[in-house]
Amino acid sequence: MANPHLELTNRIAVVRDYAALWQQFFTFFADDNLEERVFTDQEEEEFAGVVSLLVLNHYKFQELARGFFDDAEGILKVLTEAVSLAHIRELPAATLGKIQVEWHTLFIGMNKALGRLIAEIPPKKMAELQAAGQFPGAGS
Repeated sequence: MANPHLELTNRIAVVRDYAALWQQFFTFFADDNLEERVFTDQEEEEFAGVVSLLVLNHYKFQELARGFFDDAEGILKVLTEAVSLAHIRELPAATLGKIQVEWHTLFIGMNKALGRLIAEIPPKKMAELQAAGQFPGAGS
């Protein structure tokens, strides 16, 4: 019997969830007036929680996106540069801009991988999944 974790629908769900978490990560430091922001302890904790989830799920994402996304190391690079919100706020504008561009490039790559994975589903199977409401994002 095949490993259910390697099934295409599971791979799609993992990549979709990771990309959503990656997007949430970015929202913390996407502010144009970042250098003026004062972050609360709660915001720092939420940020650390999102970073922890990204790190915790990185291996699973990397393995299940294999062949569709090839810059898993780039994710770790961005995460290691984003120590805390206070740290990010203090970065020179050029460094912050570089991190934001790297984040965006990786996000685009994740979504391309997601599209490629979805394209792997045979049309008949896709119709069955959508009809049953089982395919993530069916009808969207």
